[in-house]
Amino acid sequence: MILFDNPVLFIIIIMLTAVTIIAISFSVVAIAKYSELNKKYEIFMSGRDAETLEEYFIDLQKDIDHLVEDNKKNKESIRKLNRITKRSFQKMGFYKYDAFEEKTGKRSFALALLDFTNTGLVITSQSLGDGTIIFIKEVDAGTTNTKLGPEEEKALEIALGQRDKYEDR
Repeated sequence: MILFDNPVLFIIIIMLTAVTIIAISFSVVAIAKYSELNKKYEIFMSGRDAETLEEYFIDLQKDIDHLVEDNKKNKESIRKLNRITKRSFQKMGFYKYDAFEEKTGKRSFALALLDFTNTGLVITSQSLGDGTIIFIKEVDAGTTNTKLGPEEEKALEIALGQRDKYEDR
């Protein structure tokens, strides 16, 4: 046979056959990947033409712009609330006691109300048999210029977290 008599021609035919097989296998893989990509594209585009898809993206961008603006407003609101919260009473100490060795129960109390900086007041209510006496003492950074009574000290310590509210009960 002529193929086997000419070795150069035989090698060329084998090489062309190998290249053809490789090309066909690459084509099959490419067709499979194209088919998969085409399915994904069809799913993405299903029910939408190019115009409505463009409108969809425009609407999506508008929604994102609104969210960014709302986010800015929310951040500013949170900043305002944080400033207000720091000035409001955040800590409380309450201590109930008998002011004048009463036999009717613990009707007197000391109440410490403090803000973020431990500034506020101590309110003391002493119950008498026929009335009530109320004292208010200012607290600045956890201390007072006025001497506190033992019950007021306990209420302030509870508010500052230096004493358990159930201690001495």
